[in-house]
Amino acid sequence: MANYIKQSLEEGEQIIFNGRLHWSYIFRFLFFSLLFTLGGIIVIALAYYKQPEQKTALFYTGIAMLVIAFFIWIIGRIIRTRTEFAVTDTRFVQKDGIFNIKMTEIPLARIETVNFYQSLWQRILGTGCVEMVGSGGTSHQVHCIEQPMRVRKIICASIKKPQSTQSPLNTQNNPINPNTPNNQNDAEKN
Repeated sequence: MANYIKQSLEEGEQIIFNGRLHWSYIFRFLFFSLLFTLGGIIVIALAYYKQPEQKTALFYTGIAMLVIAFFIWIIGRIIRTRTEFAVTDTRFVQKDGIFNIKMTEIPLARIETVNFYQSLWQRILGTGCVEMVGSGGTSHQVHCIEQPMRVRKIICASIKKPQSTQSPLNTQNNPINPNTPNNQNDAEKN
């Protein structure tokens, strides 16, 4: 996990938290996979115990149902693993897709608010949604994630940390104080 995110790290940047989608995100795939698996087992059992005269047709139908169940499960796994996200010491990074990849990066310094949404059902399952509202009112939501409250706390704690790199306008690092006029410019004006 976080292979693309690790490749996108800048020099000296470290991952604080790797996140992933909750299993309930692919619940319908798991449900239909289980349904086809049970159906396949029942059809194979019928072939051997209740309908021996149609044994071959029922057996192959049951095997086909088991194969379909396996592919439905694989598709669900691929969909769940197509999204990964991480909080680094400087930004939030999310990667979507397998063949067509989309990376979303939000600098932590630009995040103003971190909202948290969780219904009763999501609380029972341990999933939820985290929304980051940036400067200018833009927002980015990550739905159905594992440990949403922990993710929110990590992002909020990372926002509140002082950035390790100082702003170039900081008077301690910049010998020219932006609040005082530049002597050369004043001499040229006079």
